[in-house]
Amino acid sequence: MAAWTLAKRGARVALVDPSHPREKPCGGGVTGRALEFAADLPHPTPGQSIEHIIFEAAGRSATVAMPDRDALKVFPRERLDAALLERAVGAGAVPIAERAAHLSRDGSGWTIGQARAPWLIGADGAGGIVRKQVFRAFERRQLSLAAGSYVDGIETTEIVIRFVDRPRGYLWSFPRPGHLAVGACAQADETTTATMHAVTDKWLDEYPPAAGLPRRRYAWPIPSLSAADVDRERPAGAGWMLVGDAAGLVDPITREGIFFALRSGQLAAAAVMGSSASQRYAEAVRDELHPELRRAARLKAGFFRPRFTGLLIDALKQSSAIREVMIDLVAGRQPYAGLKRRLLATFEVGLMLRLITSPDTRRAPER
Repeated sequence: MAAWTLAKRGARVALVDPSHPREKPCGGGVTGRALEFAADLPHPTPGQSIEHIIFEAAGRSATVAMPDRDALKVFPRERLDAALLERAVGAGAVPIAERAAHLSRDGSGWTIGQARAPWLIGADGAGGIVRKQVFRAFERRQLSLAAGSYVDGIETTEIVIRFVDRPRGYLWSFPRPGHLAVGACAQADETTTATMHAVTDKWLDEYPPAAGLPRRRYAWPIPSLSAADVDRERPAGAGWMLVGDAAGLVDPITREGIFFALRSGQLAAAAVMGSSASQRYAEAVRDELHPELRRAARLKAGFFRPRFTGLLIDALKQSSAIREVMIDLVAGRQPYAGLKRRLLATFEVGLMLRLITSPDTRRAPER
């Protein structure tokens, strides 16, 4: 996104990445607010539309129909990312198919392999080298571990979300053309990759369509910052910017990062083309993106506890108004700011009082 936005404005851009075409460990869910970024891709990739989402917790379930097919779509990352890359190259960005194993800086700019430039935009993820060199690596407690499998031979239009308590997190099953992307995630200092694989394997063993079908395992780290961590982030400095996962821009509840990656790439490109670029980008991230992540971090401690998830399942089963709120949350149209106010406005007074006064939903002490 950053390369495309800069190149179409006439900047000379090198895009250093040897991995395409490739599948990326990811559910592939793209929210409604992020879908606008895919609207003008050179060869639009049809995402998998979702008809309903099944929420599960403590042996109970609730089904939420998705009347708006543009609220959420699921894309194989191989196709979505290739289309984004093609758009950037079509605008004039120069692809350099080599791994950025080393980067150095002198008075006139950065050297990354064959490329030399006055600005470095780090989009190489939670474990990439750019963040480690210009700022600091993530601590284990600041990461989630996600692990799961692609399951070949299944076609469906349903998403399944199962809340788990030990470790606290959730499991997802996202449909893609010809296969499912199934995974589970929890905070890295509360679990292991083997444990998260065990969570997904157990669910798949109980899921009849998956019986006997081949599974291709995957695992990866996801930034999941506390509110205090968000406040300590440094999105930019002299000659550099961090975007997407490298900047910790991931919802700590849902672990959704595609929207934040695309939007931060756009903001970084806009800042580079102006004056006081580092300051402008840092301010844009702090003003536009950090408030939502901070609110999510404050809600997270109670969100995955059995008392709250059980109440949530009851609310979804009993109230069409609350189901509408959940649809907008899934689509990214309902921010965490104002969420309680909207829930109260549904007039499901008894149900909502149980939800919002539950001890598990009150703000937990921050680390």
